[in-house]
Amino acid sequence: MTASRLFLLLGACTFLFASGCGEAGSKVSGTLSNGGESLQVSDQGDLQIHFIQEQGGTLTGQTFMTSVDSSGHFEAEVPAGEYRIAVQQLDPYPNVDKLKGKFSQNKTPIKQAIQPGDKLEIDLSSYEK
Repeated sequence: MTASRLFLLLGACTFLFASGCGEAGSKVSGTLSNGGESLQVSDQGDLQIHFIQEQGGTLTGQTFMTSVDSSGHFEAEVPAGEYRIAVQQLDPYPNVDKLKGKFSQNKTPIKQAIQPGDKLEIDLSSYEK
């Protein structure tokens, strides 16, 4: 392979990697609460939401993560589609999940179709069994 062809191939791969595969993200926002109250973490903690993409009930392997602020507000860039939504209240980060894995990626009961501009209201108490 000549140097010019190799350079062209590397340039094409770099462009594809930089532009990403699949759809562009859509901004979604919302609030996370438990019984109407914001979840809190200490200065050493982090409250995270993971959007795990599904297609026909099967996980695609695409996950989008965002942190939640102290008022329970979050914003994320995710492509439109079907998602499982996992929540972790890590305090201290990353060792202790105060939700005890109940809303982890493997156990979460939260499923949501997401469209661009959606405003999600997630109250964990509505998913308690």
